[in-house]
Amino acid sequence: MTLQEMAAHQNIVIQCHDIPDADTIASGYALWAALRQLGAQPRLVYSGRAQVTKPNLAWMLKLLGIPLEYVEQLDAPDLLVTVDCQHGAGNLRCFEAARVAVIDHHRPEIEEGPDVLIRPALGSCATLVWDLLRSAGFNFAAAPTVCTALYYGLYTDTNGFAEMFHPLDRDLADSMPFDKALIKRLKSCALTVEELDIVADTLADPQQISAIGLLKARPCDPNILGFTSDIAQQVEQFDAVVVYCPLPGGLKLSIRSAVREIMANELAAFLARDIGSGGGNIEKAGGFLSADAMEKIYPGTPPQRVLEDRLALYARSYDHVYANNHQLDFASMPRYQKLPLPLGFAKSTDLFPAGTPITVRTLEGDVDTHTAADIYLMIGVEGEVYPIKAERFAATYKLLPTPYTMTTDYAPTITNKITGDKIDLLPFAHSCVPAGEKIIRAMPLTRQAKVFTNWDTEKYFFGRVGDYIAASEGTTDDLYIINREIFDKTYRLL
Repeated sequence: MTLQEMAAHQNIVIQCHDIPDADTIASGYALWAALRQLGAQPRLVYSGRAQVTKPNLAWMLKLLGIPLEYVEQLDAPDLLVTVDCQHGAGNLRCFEAARVAVIDHHRPEIEEGPDVLIRPALGSCATLVWDLLRSAGFNFAAAPTVCTALYYGLYTDTNGFAEMFHPLDRDLADSMPFDKALIKRLKSCALTVEELDIVADTLADPQQISAIGLLKARPCDPNILGFTSDIAQQVEQFDAVVVYCPLPGGLKLSIRSAVREIMANELAAFLARDIGSGGGNIEKAGGFLSADAMEKIYPGTPPQRVLEDRLALYARSYDHVYANNHQLDFASMPRYQKLPLPLGFAKSTDLFPAGTPITVRTLEGDVDTHTAADIYLMIGVEGEVYPIKAERFAATYKLLPTPYTMTTDYAPTITNKITGDKIDLLPFAHSCVPAGEKIIRAMPLTRQAKVFTNWDTEKYFFGRVGDYIAASEGTTDDLYIINREIFDKTYRLL
């Protein structure tokens, strides 16, 4: 259902989930404002056992002028839109309506349909609503309070941007104009005395699994977990920490890492694989483990035991490979030739002046590098982007006269880390194919591995069982990981 279709209804109610947080409030408010720009007169409501009392949310409602109403009953509207929740789920009072639409970023609990928009890969519902409004041409410049609300909704639901899962989350954080003074005010009043007591209890009883600290909190606001994990990470014995609490439907996690051998976002993804969602950045991340998904895969096992077992499995599951310090015998590995498939590339200095630190943003994540005359950016068959030296490019690829095109769910962007300026990569890309015989030595991984390359000694490339570890023939230190699906499409055995 489009915004225009929503606005065509006479009686519209936008419903936030019970015990609202900043994300559901921001999402509902932004949708309310967008429908008003289209001439509709929606209501913004929530229900449940209690009204908003958290100081930061009370101030958010007051300072931004958000018209959120508490209701215990509701006459059936023509259209009911639930935001950051799903009609019929357990975290909101279920009201009747002639037509129901759903906008959410959690795991689907209802059937798909034309009025259901759920994108669980996103870190916040605010991101989904922002993208929906942006696509519809919403005038953000005329709605500064909406901009600030969406920014704060993303900020709180991703634990201060530490747990952003998707490039659209990062796009919202980077591009949204917001009231800095107001956000600072809201940040400073997010903790109550009762929540401080929860923090103290959590820190008083840590577990340790290998070098990872595990701490359980009483049910609380997810931001309390982030606050607690920031403190716990300072314990000398912990290379990483996982702080968790039970919430309706599962376990909420907050993760911190202090060593390069554990990237917090990768640990979050490992813990949540097949049973939830997780992500963030290399130092801070988070996730949610679904109780229903855990019961299906581990029937009868308590959720806390599932988390403990997965942490123990993580601690013993990886090899570590360093580009300049490893025992791999590439000379004995099978030889593969790269197939002549069209690829893309761009000269980094066509994007920004030489010496500019940049972030390459793709669906797979961010890659940090810098621009230089001898650094090109390659675009692979799945839209992955990686740096390559100009000398190696010239020796292994040749230009094509045809324009470069690519279809992807998220087009790569390049951000100047100094100025914040962001540009699309694809308009600068040219077509190429491997020239002659590009030969590599490679083998599939039999154990999961964390590979530190020459390009980035602080972040590793994660290789799953079946992915390939490879190096160009004749070299041993320029090693890298190739996803098995990409490998099968782009190489053949000699």
